[in-house]
Amino acid sequence: MKNTTLRVLSILLFSLGILAGMALFVTATWADVESVFYGFNRYGNKMTSALHCPYLLDRDEIGTIKMVYRNTSDQFIRPTIRFQTSRPGAFRTETERLALEAGESATLVWEISGEDTVLNRFLFAKVFSFASYPLKDVEQTCGVLVLDLPGVTGGQATIILFVICLVGIAAGIALWYASHKPMKVRALEALRAMYTLGATVILGLVSMVLGWWLPGILLGVLALILVGVIIGNLFTGEKV
Repeated sequence: MKNTTLRVLSILLFSLGILAGMALFVTATWADVESVFYGFNRYGNKMTSALHCPYLLDRDEIGTIKMVYRNTSDQFIRPTIRFQTSRPGAFRTETERLALEAGESATLVWEISGEDTVLNRFLFAKVFSFASYPLKDVEQTCGVLVLDLPGVTGGQATIILFVICLVGIAAGIALWYASHKPMKVRALEALRAMYTLGATVILGLVSMVLGWWLPGILLGVLALILVGVIIGNLFTGEKV
């Protein structure tokens, strides 16, 4: 009876962790993909990873988007930075001019809010830095999912989902292992599947943090396939 309870608890915790992780990285990846195909002007220039956007935003919250611009050259430059965000109607556009010595950096911050929401649930932003010899022009887009969150900010909701994901996956695997001693072949196969699915979801979160939306898509598809395989084995396999 004790082992049965541990197994059920293991599956529940692991499933909760997987759902939380997938909900976070899949929706964040979805928003980033939408931002690429939104109506911003596209120049086809080098992308930058210096843009930092929230993943979630409460509809009544004032959030921020940050960019760190670094002068990696050996001379003084005066780059121009253009920020655009989605908004029903015309884009909201802000332009800033920097003055940076060699090796110096500047952090730019722009406010965003629910007023910038389009398509009912998304907020898109783009930063374009014009070429300032010897540095080339670069651009980056990002997407934010806008929700009606119950008493928490988008940042707090992101942290909560992160914690639920990591704790749920770790606790679920630990309880599964503890409830199957000695471990039979089917239980060992299920444990390996849990390891694989858990690692896939965690890698999805890593790709989200790094802003790599293409790997995020592939990992999301792989996670869904693994979920289907595991569920199929639970219903068609032998008792574990």
